[in-house]
Amino acid sequence: MEEIKSGKDVINDFISEILNVPNTDEKVLHKLIVLYTSGKFSEKYILNAMDELKRNELKRVEKEDE
Repeated sequence: MEEIKSGKDVINDFISEILNVPNTDEKVLHKLIVLYTSGKFSEKYILNAMDELKRNELKRVEKEDE
């Protein structure tokens, strides 16, 4: 019989494998790993972190256009 993994085990596997996904944004990966290792891997923190990355990228592009 196959063992049923806990939620924590599933997330651990996800974090381990995400580094092997081709063409992923390193900044996104870094944010996700930092959130996970700091115990803040929840929907709220992930959405806030992705929003922050998006705002920073928009600022960077705007500066390039000046």
